Amino acid sequence: MIIKLTLAGALLASGIGLMAPLAIAAQGDDTCVVTPTETLPAGCQAPAVNTGTLPGAEEAVARALRLVGSHGYYQLCARLAAHIWGRAHSGYYSAAVQWHQMVRTGRAHRSDRQPPVGALLFWDTGGPYGHVAVYVGNGQIVSNDIGDGIPGEGGVYRVAFDLIESKWGASYLGWAPPIYHSS
Repeated sequence: MIIKLTLAGALLASGIGLMAPLAIAAQGDDTCVVTPTETLPAGCQAPAVNTGTLPGAEEAVARALRLVGSHGYYQLCARLAAHIWGRAHSGYYSAAVQWHQMVRTGRAHRSDRQPPVGALLFWDTGGPYGHVAVYVGNGQIVSNDIGDGIPGEGGVYRVAFDLIESKWGASYLGWAPPIYHSS
């Protein structure tokens, strides 16, 4: 297989660096590399967009949707996500600790806004605990607290992916697969 990375290699070696991400696509026995503003050469296929589903996500999403409308998860986002994935608890002190563990182990998909169904999505809320929710597809998440009319209600809601940012001012960190400690 021939890999056509000459331009990227030259830019990196020259110290100029790459200003835009590369798209890597297959062309027969070759791999085509282009920036997002370039047209793919004839015979190249665009790389697949991550629209998949994690193993076990169908059951997890079904549990998540059954939990919508329930209460008792005030500031317990990590527990809610664990319950959605059939676990009694997350095994982490907080969503922030869980995210840092995913980063440390190379399982975090930083800033990726195209998570697979079932993925755990993480936000920095400006406090020590962070926030985690579960992606259920079609731009929707199942999350706690976000729609509470009464502080401390701990409601579970199906809402738009970006509502955590727009309503709470949180910063989206990325997604990770649901990996929990043995329990």
